[in-house]
Order: sequence, then structure tokens, then C-alpha cells
Amino acid sequence: MQLADSSRALADLTANMVYDEPELFRSLVDVALAGEKQYAQRASRIMSICSARFPELFRPHCSRIIRELGKNQSEGAIRNLLKIIAEVPVKLAEREKSILVNLCFEYLISESYPVAIKVFSMQILFNISREIPEIGEELFRILEDRIPVASAGYRSRAGKILEKGKKGYR
Repeated sequence: MQLADSSRALADLTANMVYDEPELFRSLVDVALAGEKQYAQRASRIMSICSARFPELFRPHCSRIIRELGKNQSEGAIRNLLKIIAEVPVKLAEREKSILVNLCFEYLISESYPVAIKVFSMQILFNISREIPEIGEELFRILEDRIPVASAGYRSRAGKILEKGKKGYR
């Protein structure tokens, strides 16, 4: 498997290798969770590409990723892993939901995380709020409080989530 640079062409080439040998996905998970920041980000990007096309590659690793996500030091890897969790439908155990809710609220309210991490955190929290409405109530309160001083990307996603909330998740 190649993680030599961060080009899209190499990421696609590596993703194709994973499609041919799905057991390589586990190696990507290992690097994304424990690797150096640069390699963790590249591995998680390839995971994102693979998961978008073949979600079944991600599902067996979801629990481990959620359990270890809070230890990750690479913002790029965190962003990519949250993107996968936000976009790939997975059935989560109560413990996994709890870990994810706590992490996502932490990412959302902390000033130290970039907007992309906050945006995917919003989406994950909104997805979970469909099952646990109290999560949605807290999410909507935070979004409404922060929109006036937030960046354009934050305001855009927050506005969409709030609009969906008005249509039936409050």
C-alpha cells in the first residue's frame, strides 16, 4: 500500500488496491488511528474514499474507530473519520453512541478544532438526535448560540441542520 504523498491520484490508486484486497482496509485503520499525523491523515482519506463506494469495508471497524477517535492527534484524520461516520449508515451500540456524542459535542464547542471537524460533528449529532431527541435539543441550542459569531462554513451547515430540526426533530 502506498501513502507516499497526498495527491488525489495516489489516494484513488491506493483505494483501488483496497477494493481488490479488502483486508488492506484494516491496515489503513491501524495507520489512521496510531500513525504519525501525516500518514494518519492520508490513510483516513483513503478510508473515506473506500467507504463512500463500499460502506461495508468500514462497518466492521466502526466500533474500534469510535473508541480510539478521542486519542487521535491528527486533525486531518479526525476530520476524515468523522466524515465517514457522518455519511456511512451504521448501527451503533449505546456505548458507541455515548462516546461519539461526547466527542462530537467537545469538538463542536471547543475553539481549538477547525470548522470541518465541527461540521461533521454537527451532522453526526443530528443523525443521533433522530433516535435521541434530547441530543437534538442541545445541538440546536449550541448552534443557535454560535451562529452569529461563526465562520461561513459553520453557519452554512448549522443553518441546514437547524432547518431540518424545524421540520420535525424538535
